[in-house]
Amino acid sequence: MNRLLILLILLAAPPCWAKDEPQPLRLEDFAYGMELKVSGGSPVVSLSLPAEVYKGCTRPDLGDLRVFNAHGPVPHLLRPPQPEQAARPAQSLPFFPLAEPTNDNSSIADLGISIGSSGAIIAFRAGQAAPVSQHAAAYLLDASALQNPPDWLEFAWSGRQFSASVRVDTSDDLNRWQTLIPSAALAELSFGGHQLLRKRIELSGQAAGKYLRLSWPQGREGISLSAVQAGYESETRAQVRSLLPLNGAPDSSAAPGRIAWLYNTGGFFPADQLNIRLPEQNALAEFAISSRSGEQAAWQRRTSLLVWQLTVDGVKLERGRLTLPPVTDRFWRLETEAGSAAPVLELGWLPGQLVFMAQGEPPYTLAYGRAGLEPARSQVGQLLKAAEPVSGGKLVAAAEAGPQRVLAGQAALELKKEIPWRVWLLWAGLIAGVLAVGAMALKLFREMERK
Repeated sequence: MNRLLILLILLAAPPCWAKDEPQPLRLEDFAYGMELKVSGGSPVVSLSLPAEVYKGCTRPDLGDLRVFNAHGPVPHLLRPPQPEQAARPAQSLPFFPLAEPTNDNSSIADLGISIGSSGAIIAFRAGQAAPVSQHAAAYLLDASALQNPPDWLEFAWSGRQFSASVRVDTSDDLNRWQTLIPSAALAELSFGGHQLLRKRIELSGQAAGKYLRLSWPQGREGISLSAVQAGYESETRAQVRSLLPLNGAPDSSAAPGRIAWLYNTGGFFPADQLNIRLPEQNALAEFAISSRSGEQAAWQRRTSLLVWQLTVDGVKLERGRLTLPPVTDRFWRLETEAGSAAPVLELGWLPGQLVFMAQGEPPYTLAYGRAGLEPARSQVGQLLKAAEPVSGGKLVAAAEAGPQRVLAGQAALELKKEIPWRVWLLWAGLIAGVLAVGAMALKLFREMERK
């Protein structure tokens, strides 16, 4: 009986020997690697990720990436591409009232205008200028001091409430005018405790000249301008994007009467620009654009784009570029009406930033490509947030990546189905123990019957 009790206690004890202890990562566990050249004595180092990393990783978030020193991994952080943005402040524009709207044949002399060497209006004499006693029917706006065409115009006025449509014309010499905005609404209305105020005209990316002319029929009703501002949306500083040109393969799943092509980027590139190049001149086509992360994933409709490629009097005109939120999908699909040849798909992308601690002994190596590896946790982000503002820009130094070399190669990119021999051994021991207990209990039962 005592032997039976001891065996039951042993079977109930937690099998600590059956647990798999996590093994430390080694360079040989990854498919590829690059040696990192670190100069200077900065404690934190950053690297602009090469294209090979996006092709070699098995995860869209690049979670199967590590940085090693001579003895093991070091803490690191991945920063997504972030184009710098700088806001340009709005600027006030000088404006001059006109008694009557000018026509396209009006000259500078007719308007009584003197222009300085910079293009700014320095004198506005008699002629079309509205006397103080009259209400202006139009306004001349001087935008010659602006370095870039504005994205919008904003007006302030004095007088009673109104709602009306105005027109904006533009000119570079005050002689030849071109309509920029045929009709735009301005309004200031109040009723029942509610207010409607519309004082901005969006230029929608249209290039304005040095001078603008605003029709102002409300001047006859006692409404007069008191201020004009030209403003900008946030300006993205132009960064040169890497271009990934792709040739398409026919897709047999297209709907009847349509044709589609499939494109494989070969990696998880964070594309935020897309360009479709038609294979022939004087061509026009509308494409439905989709993408997906993997071969088994469902297609996600991104957008549609009307593309043309024309040659007029020797000048090439084309439209096929599109800006989109960053997408790391590996597979893309273009679909259009039948009869078109396969276009070339170009994806523009900005590399992310790898930031790591320069701790331990060099050399430092970037290793990537390991199926099934989860992203590493690190406090590097918290360190940068606390220390960067007070470091004077000296906390982070730049690293340079060497050529890619093969470590474990393709073997590391395949998810291994390991046999859980420890688990099976545990179950075998449990079953054997249960059988042994059963045999002992049966033997004990028979001995008790004999007595």
